[in-house]
Amino acid sequence: MPMTLPDDPKKPDEVNGSSAEASGDQSPDGAPAATRSLVQATRTLTPSDRRVSAHIADAALRQRIMMLIGALGDPGHPLHARAVEDLVVLGEPAVPALIEALRTHEPWLLAYRATEALGQIGDGRAAGSLVEALRHPNSNVRWGAVRALATVGDARALLELRRVARTDRSKTSWGESVGDTARAVLDQMQSRTLLARVAELVKTAIACVLMLVSLIFAWSVLTELRDELRQTGRVEPAPVLIAPPVNTTAPQAVVTLPTLAPSPAASPSPPTTPTASEAPSTLTGVVITSGNVRATPARLPDNVIGNVTAGDTLIFLGVTPDGAWYRVQLGSPTATSSQIRSVDGSGWVSASLVTAPERVPVETPPPLPTPTP
Repeated sequence: MPMTLPDDPKKPDEVNGSSAEASGDQSPDGAPAATRSLVQATRTLTPSDRRVSAHIADAALRQRIMMLIGALGDPGHPLHARAVEDLVVLGEPAVPALIEALRTHEPWLLAYRATEALGQIGDGRAAGSLVEALRHPNSNVRWGAVRALATVGDARALLELRRVARTDRSKTSWGESVGDTARAVLDQMQSRTLLARVAELVKTAIACVLMLVSLIFAWSVLTELRDELRQTGRVEPAPVLIAPPVNTTAPQAVVTLPTLAPSPAASPSPPTTPTASEAPSTLTGVVITSGNVRATPARLPDNVIGNVTAGDTLIFLGVTPDGAWYRVQLGSPTATSSQIRSVDGSGWVSASLVTAPERVPVETPPPLPTPTP
């Protein structure tokens, strides 16, 4: 809200005069023209000269800020009317000087207009000084500090603003209540704080949901990986196939496995033919390598009817004429995972998987079916 002073400052055009406006070359303090000359001069400087020029520019900026600070509290100064606007344009570099001006008790106009500039700049560094200004002896300065804290205030300002709203019954020179203004600013800051808290809660909730989704996804991946690891090395059960009937009408010959040659010192003995009473009733052998049991003596993709495990005892029923396959049944002992799924419990295993006994009957399996074109 604009402030009415006992002695109104002159307008900027009345202070500057028409001659300055007509020329357009410089303001009363000569700043624009000097700035242009400084920029043109620095274009031809060396790096070391430019550093010197930068120091000169900083010094000129500080001098400009101090000039505007002095104009804030002096209604007769030519730059008084636009001092706040110029300081706001300068922004952060002017904040330290404005904070120092805010702590000045005399004249009150300087501190009051410093609160105006700080409130428009919105730099958080001024929050502490504005809170201290709430105890300024002049009500106008306190009112300006309250309004500035609406922009740059933080949690520290809430307690002081509550105190001002509760205890300060003074008014400004133009009739504004300091306490009522403090209550309005408190409501504004609390609503803004509430919105910020709601936004933080929403962000936290979204983060929790995303974390939960990530955990669920990670658990599903771990479960799938665990199931795959459990399936590693497991023999999948094949469909049950019925072994083809074995042709037993033809006389069966006896195949004798090759034996080691006798030593030269031993005298050769004539081969003997075992009698029926000497032939064992059951021919057994041992599995030396785990493998599949097949319905026919051939490696086909669809004739697996079981599996045997290394160390199993097998009953040998027959052997192919070439000695490459044995028809067997499970004996005792055998592993719990070993099985032969056929009607008579027999199947064919490769000779490379077992240690076979001697004199296994030869069986001629039926010819393998030829695929139709």
